[in-house]
Amino acid sequence: MTAIRGNRFHGGIPLQHSTLSPYRLLCSLVLVLLALSGGVAAAQEAPVLRIGVVDQVRGPVANGARLAIQQINDAGGVADFAGTLFQLELEVQPLTIGQPADTAITALREAGLIAIIGPADDQLAAETLPDLQQLGIPVLLPATGDTLIAANTTGNVFRVRAAEVWQGRALADFLINGFGLTRIATVRLDLDSLPGLVGFSSAAVALGVEPSPALVLETDTGVFELLEQLLLASPEALVAYGPPSAVAELYTVLRGSGWQGLFAYPDADHRLFINSIPFDLAPGVLAATTWPFSALDPASVSFLSDYVVAYGEVPDEAAAAGYDAVNLIAAALAQPGDLTANIARLDNVRGVQGLLRPAAFERGDTISDVSVVQLGQFGAPVVLTRYRDGERLPPDTPAEPEPPEIAPTATPEGVIVTVTSQRQNVRSGPGLVYPILGELLQGQQARVIATLPDRTWVVIDFAGMQGWMATYLLDVSGDLGTLPVVAPPPTPTPNVTPTPVLPQEADIVIDAVSINPQPAQPGPFTAIVTVRNAGNAPAGTFAIGATFPPNNIFASAVVGGLAPGQAVAVSLQASALNTGFYTASVVADINNQVPEGVVGESNNFFPVSYVIDMPLRSQGSQLLHLGDTIDLEDDAIQGDANWNADGGVSLDAIFGARLGILPGSDLNLIHWEVINPAIVNRDRITRGELVPGMLIGVITADGNRAVMRVEAVTDTELTVSYKTYIR
Repeated sequence: MTAIRGNRFHGGIPLQHSTLSPYRLLCSLVLVLLALSGGVAAAQEAPVLRIGVVDQVRGPVANGARLAIQQINDAGGVADFAGTLFQLELEVQPLTIGQPADTAITALREAGLIAIIGPADDQLAAETLPDLQQLGIPVLLPATGDTLIAANTTGNVFRVRAAEVWQGRALADFLINGFGLTRIATVRLDLDSLPGLVGFSSAAVALGVEPSPALVLETDTGVFELLEQLLLASPEALVAYGPPSAVAELYTVLRGSGWQGLFAYPDADHRLFINSIPFDLAPGVLAATTWPFSALDPASVSFLSDYVVAYGEVPDEAAAAGYDAVNLIAAALAQPGDLTANIARLDNVRGVQGLLRPAAFERGDTISDVSVVQLGQFGAPVVLTRYRDGERLPPDTPAEPEPPEIAPTATPEGVIVTVTSQRQNVRSGPGLVYPILGELLQGQQARVIATLPDRTWVVIDFAGMQGWMATYLLDVSGDLGTLPVVAPPPTPTPNVTPTPVLPQEADIVIDAVSINPQPAQPGPFTAIVTVRNAGNAPAGTFAIGATFPPNNIFASAVVGGLAPGQAVAVSLQASALNTGFYTASVVADINNQVPEGVVGESNNFFPVSYVIDMPLRSQGSQLLHLGDTIDLEDDAIQGDANWNADGGVSLDAIFGARLGILPGSDLNLIHWEVINPAIVNRDRITRGELVPGMLIGVITADGNRAVMRVEAVTDTELTVSYKTYIR
């Protein structure tokens, strides 16, 4: 076990070594010994409380916790309810997945710990949690697996990061309600990511969108098999789960194949993913995370700066969770009573990740804050929006919480008051005009230290402050006449909240994009973009633009300026050579010419889906009896296929036509280029192959391309629907 003490290594961060001459080294040692002779004696005066961390010695959870301990100790330590100051000390115990944990658990048990933080890995947490719970002290988990807290049988387990379900809800809401997408596909590349995928898919279904296709990489399939299905479906967005290297391969191949939809990956900010994709493919990838290092709120900026100075590296989500866990423990230590119960009653404790609110959750969750980010130009995550409890937060939601409301639980001596109602406010003075400091719950007691002359209000010691309570709401035990009489504090001046002044900024948004004509034929087409200034200041000249797949044609137009609330329709001229289903992202103010502020800069994107296809010559449906012929051009010149029983029931191509089985079952998802002569090259499809929902590609006797869908089939009848293209 590694013991890292805040007063031993400069508040917990080891100092770097330097090379000194023998003389200077001797002098330095003398000075250090003289300093330590007083420093050690001073440190011994403060009792020590030890917090265990299940992580590598230099792991992110240990680093985050160590930094928090250093800052607390440098500020004098943590004070309990009685005002006694304690120094905190870190005990780090590494554990490895799949290895016996007996020795490590024994070491933790014998270390005299008050709480344990970790592990952050879901699998390791699942393996060790039963043993950690039996230690009888709070266990604060940075792991996010949804099922972990379900095993909280002892009530002493707390999760200090937003669970995967909250991350899935945030991402689903952002794609569906934020972008208005309905064609969303998912892909899972390993077994471990199944819980995260389930969380996202469940949230999407609850919002009215069932992800389709929902693909899984099996042992006998590869990325390229998945690629074929994804390109055929052409979803507006794809949400991928799996190892960073495997997801990076899929993403790179997808972009190389011309797919232009939105791509989301929960671990998009993982360095392995970013380093495994081409540099120019990083911008635009979406992710949901419990904390991005690029967050701009004051707590995040301060933590990032302190962490980089201390360790020379950028912190991740686990480091932020370790940091928040220590501060949550410190907040609970400042209250009387059992530490586990105190943690459970904390509410609105400010953390780096957001608001820690154990009292708001059941079974041990402490936080639901999630950020949706997008990789920027050079690969760093840019915060687009934040969520709490699955709801999108306004951009100006403050990070500052209300003071935690904790009820004293110790049984005091002297004149005692007992709360008789379900809960009772403790105020800063004797009257409703005074601010509420907190509350006591029914049955809780406090010692009275003073009273008003008429004894209608009493004073208690509440978290180191004078707390006032009305006696008519309390059960008083003892003689109030024996207590000092005090005058009430001055009546507070009512706070007048000034009307917030909105910044004078333009906000360029795209309200709608339509493609004309739709579906468009290969060749030129027009995108009509409705762009509006949603801000409260005029916008000067700016440009809008988009890159339109499949041939990545860039189109742009200049808008001469917009007054607040003004909207105009702008045309983008593009072209396409290949048929298919595509999605482009239209961007407003592509050159960043208009100052829009943080909010305005994050809403300049608008996805638009469109179809490029050849014109239809005919479409319809037909019931074929044995011996019947179908003419897909409907020109009564010659047929293309015959349903017959010669040599066995089958569908036969006639007059030089060719047949082929196509993937999928939706006739509307077939476009001209899917009917490829390379795979539509058969002269017969037997009865045994035909099933309802099957798609059959046809090269007609006249050389046109067509597709039939089997609607029903028996040994004597075949019903098909079809469409035939002109080329």
